[in-house]
Amino acid sequence: MARCSRSGYLVDVSAGERPLSAEERAVIMALLAQDFPGAGGLRAQVPFATVTGGCGCGCATVDLRVRKDPHALAAPVQDGMLISATVRGRNDGVLLFTKDGRLSCLEVYSAEDDPASLPRPEDLFVDRSDPGP
Repeated sequence: MARCSRSGYLVDVSAGERPLSAEERAVIMALLAQDFPGAGGLRAQVPFATVTGGCGCGCATVDLRVRKDPHALAAPVQDGMLISATVRGRNDGVLLFTKDGRLSCLEVYSAEDDPASLPRPEDLFVDRSDPGP
């Protein structure tokens, strides 16, 4: 087990790498639907992204790795939290992180005590501030 740098919880990496679920993919694509410098490059990375671990608190947060591929080049975006969204009707939110121009984490958080589940893409209210470099 490794410790999540964002939440401090232990990250379960015992299951090994796996493909994104359809739900995870849909949430990431909803977050990347807005246009900003590098958005197209990040959208192109999604088919090559895999899950490398999840937060030990039970929330839907997943760490990501983008496989090296000529169609998944690094995007010209800042490292760290790139896009944030709140969830309609819930006290939850979603954050998308990048590192070295690649998708690195989909964080799902809750202001409540219960671990946050993955929201439906249509329930996301994406922060429209410019996430560019």
